[in-house]
Amino acid sequence: MTMGTLTVPFDRTLIQAVLDETGFDPANLSIRETNRLVTLIEGQLDIRFVRMEFGIPNLPYDPVAIETAAQAESRGQVSRQYPPFDGIPELKQEASRFIRNFLNVAIPPECCIPTAGAMQGGFISQAIAGNRKAGQDTILFLAPAFPVSRLQTNLLGLRYDSVELADHRGDDLIRAVEHKMKTGKIGGLLYSSPNNPSWVVLKDEELRGLGELCTRYDVLAIEDLAYLCMDFRANYGVPGRPPYPATIASHTKNYFLLISSSKIFSFAGARIGIAAFSPAFLKMKAPALKPKFGTANVGHAFVHGGVYCTTSGVPQSSQWGLVGLMRKANAGKLNFAEATAEYGRRARAVKKIFLRHGFHLVYDNDMGDPLADGFYFTFAYPGFSGPQLLLELLHYGISAITLASSGSSRTEGLRACVSFVEESQYDLIDERLACFREDHPAG
Repeated sequence: MTMGTLTVPFDRTLIQAVLDETGFDPANLSIRETNRLVTLIEGQLDIRFVRMEFGIPNLPYDPVAIETAAQAESRGQVSRQYPPFDGIPELKQEASRFIRNFLNVAIPPECCIPTAGAMQGGFISQAIAGNRKAGQDTILFLAPAFPVSRLQTNLLGLRYDSVELADHRGDDLIRAVEHKMKTGKIGGLLYSSPNNPSWVVLKDEELRGLGELCTRYDVLAIEDLAYLCMDFRANYGVPGRPPYPATIASHTKNYFLLISSSKIFSFAGARIGIAAFSPAFLKMKAPALKPKFGTANVGHAFVHGGVYCTTSGVPQSSQWGLVGLMRKANAGKLNFAEATAEYGRRARAVKKIFLRHGFHLVYDNDMGDPLADGFYFTFAYPGFSGPQLLLELLHYGISAITLASSGSSRTEGLRACVSFVEESQYDLIDERLACFREDHPAG
């Protein structure tokens, strides 16, 4: 079908040539491989895709970040010295206040450690969880999950297992996780809430049950809060005032919380996050850590065996930038949840277009409640596997990634991120999906 001067599906021979040139496995494309492939196709065909494969932010960040960093630089506080391994005192204080204000959890400043993005925090947390006790070298994921987290598990030489959220929620989730923990092999429980990529949100009663299991079986929970307060069904974002997002830190002393500045503050280029660990870790001893971390103390291991030997800290300019953002949010002058609600509006509009053209949502409800509109959504089309659908949609100028790459059991689906979808593209998405449906009648 021709839309103006553009014919879809796009030239299949050219697209196959690009795929052959890359050497990528079309049945198992990673996020960055898909991104690279789409960029090459855009260049070859001189067309613009609707880019939904990359889960990166695309909103302006508050200028207070640059202003605060510049002020620190002018005082000579940034460039002359290496940053402290455990973070500058000003950021540790603001991070502690931030967690109290927006999660209603008391974590002292000494337990708030700046990391090079939440990914570094997750890497070190997994290393500790998987090496803390002999035999407990398995990380249990609540799937689907961020694909890179499992790559980290592999790199660390740890094992991984999973429980699928599409099949287990509520009491059934607790039973399924306990079944895994009873083996004595689980050292860490890793998940995100809201979940990347399904966008389901764990309920407080589920987190209570998971927390009790972590305590009973001495497992360390690793809670990825990259999308903190981005469940836009609730009125989050006012410091010190409920409602607060549910967190496992309310129900166990065995936790790491990973807070990213990338999504909630759109401060991705600074590569900074906060790993906040349980105050109990300051005294917790784990002799099995000493050979790899040089210390048997869990909290000390995170900083000196983890941060020190990987990055030697986070650049002070990034730390001061996050000081400015958190200080403003703590003062109630920066409602980051309100700002990121733009992603919810985009998701709501784009999902409607997909549904109108015969697609269906893979993860379509949240324990009986309608799924929130947020950073991601998942979709499928009758008769297509996930890899088949990904490749076919490339011929219609739409990109996404497979759910299989996230460890999901729903291999028929794709994950779409709406961060780079613009309102001006809604009509284009509608036209391209109309052509897709005409070429692939869904019964």
